[in-house]
Amino acid sequence: MSVTVHGTPGHSLTQSGAVKYGSASRRGAFHERQVAQALQQWLTVRPDHFHLFHDLGGFGDVTGGSKGVLNLGGSNIDHVVLGGTTWLIIDAKGCGAGVLGLDPDSNGILTRTDGSTLPQQWLDDGRAYSRAGIIYRLTDATAGQTAWIVPDTTLLHPDVCAARCQKKGGIILPMRAITDGHFDHHFLQPQPAANPAHVDRLAARVSSPEERTNLP
Repeated sequence: MSVTVHGTPGHSLTQSGAVKYGSASRRGAFHERQVAQALQQWLTVRPDHFHLFHDLGGFGDVTGGSKGVLNLGGSNIDHVVLGGTTWLIIDAKGCGAGVLGLDPDSNGILTRTDGSTLPQQWLDDGRAYSRAGIIYRLTDATAGQTAWIVPDTTLLHPDVCAARCQKKGGIILPMRAITDGHFDHHFLQPQPAANPAHVDRLAARVSSPEERTNLP
């Protein structure tokens, strides 16, 4: 049917990340844009209407959902898909070609095609539960799901299922899973319209000047 897009994917990395992270920020911003395109492609062929938010931040002292105050400081959320009954957080990880897994100490690594390894600290990050708690509060205690999306050139070793980032829920998937409809089972069809108050609260958190684009 259609999707309303809020914000610009990769905006934070494009604006300030290059100074701190160099080429890694450019690669990350590119992957965020690729994931955004995949999400829009998936959502526009569904029979219901969704809101898609890119690059959210400003999560200081967030309340709601009958929960206490939660402060994530400077953390951001790459993408949020909002329907009428649930939401989905997507964290885009442009880690590159190779095999994603864990080393003998259970730390995240990417084994590249040339045999070299690169640490993947996001696999060791347990803050996904807190990020979900932010959206839970902003949507009046609506439950949702978290997923990490890697490039299709990144293979997943079976031991990645034991990564710390997934300890309290969530799943790591290749980007093709989005357009293959993996998340259709999460958003039962047809989804009712999203609560306008929830839309406004999330839209207020996008890092780029708020702009809304309606895609057919």
